[in-house]
Amino acid sequence: MKSGSLSVYAGYLIVGDGKIQENVYLGIEGGVINELSDKPLGDRYGEELDYSGKYVMPGLIDAHVHIRYDPLGDPEKRSHEYQALRGVENARKALKVGVTSLGEAGGIGNVVFAVRNAINNGVTSGPRLFVSGEMITITGGRSKVPGERLEVNGADSAREAARRLLMYHNADFIKLGATGAISSAHTGPRHPQLSVDEMRACTEEAHNCGKLVHGHCYGERGIGNSLEADVDVIVHGQTLTDGHIKFMKKNGLILMPTLKAFCGHLENIEKGGVHTRMEEMGIWAETEPNFRRALEAGLTISMGTDAGMPDDHFTDNYLDLQYMVNWGMTPSQAVTAGTLNAAKSLAVDDRLGTLEAGRYADMLVLGRNPLEDISNIWTSREEVFLNGVLL
Repeated sequence: MKSGSLSVYAGYLIVGDGKIQENVYLGIEGGVINELSDKPLGDRYGEELDYSGKYVMPGLIDAHVHIRYDPLGDPEKRSHEYQALRGVENARKALKVGVTSLGEAGGIGNVVFAVRNAINNGVTSGPRLFVSGEMITITGGRSKVPGERLEVNGADSAREAARRLLMYHNADFIKLGATGAISSAHTGPRHPQLSVDEMRACTEEAHNCGKLVHGHCYGERGIGNSLEADVDVIVHGQTLTDGHIKFMKKNGLILMPTLKAFCGHLENIEKGGVHTRMEEMGIWAETEPNFRRALEAGLTISMGTDAGMPDDHFTDNYLDLQYMVNWGMTPSQAVTAGTLNAAKSLAVDDRLGTLEAGRYADMLVLGRNPLEDISNIWTSREEVFLNGVLL
């Protein structure tokens, strides 16, 4: 991944943590923000870029995607090699619209690790990728045929699966199937799957490596099991109880509601399939009130779109933030959800998510203020920087 050295003048700097500063000079060296100043930096950084009157903000972080999938529903079973190539293209699509980092939350085999490593090693171009590899599930929990997924039975089996992902593949986080899914072949989305002991074995191993654990869960019991097992991020999270919310707030846990997936499904409900099932199962009816309760309680909420799922494209990831604003967030809160909080959900907020000294220079340049209208992120986007390099 190439890195840039330059000086950037921002008429308005949106830090990513709710703050905005005026007339800021950023000195970027080797792709990292070296310093910020209210005075010109001279020629210490070579090239100088002047964004007077513009809004400079961190690149967006979509912390829950599936790059190997085809959102249009490719009917053919494709090889791992084919899926890896499609994964590269999906990741690039997201980068072009200002998503400079992705959290890949459900690979198969070595597919997503190969894409991540190829980007990191400069073999191909793309956004930063943080990957979990395969989701750990119970036997048959997400598989239509034996051996299709990473299946475990018991705490020892789960511990071994987590260790393999972490040690052999350097997984950036671990994803657990705490419940079924809308698309599950054999169980409903609210039905619990992995046990507390199985999940706790995985969280222990991940935490030993300084990595976080994301729990896929809809139903009340699955969420409760995840929290008891020390899962760090609740993904989807319908049926949050007051007790869940209180526990998450007290322990600084993160909710990743993936609103774009659900709202996008509703907009395509007439197509049937997963769209109709979501409504019939009551998942859609819970989504907005569940989000509003979490927001009102002050939970940390992260952007994550589920891009790659049906009708959930990599060219409009930013709509997740629009749905958050539609349901009660301020634009400032939504910006934080799509930058700092998303970085926190991947445990990379020491490197990404804000424009501060020591952070990577992943930046968007906008013509209008996104803190006034969140859609300005995509309707007035002028430039995208990755690692201090203008794309």
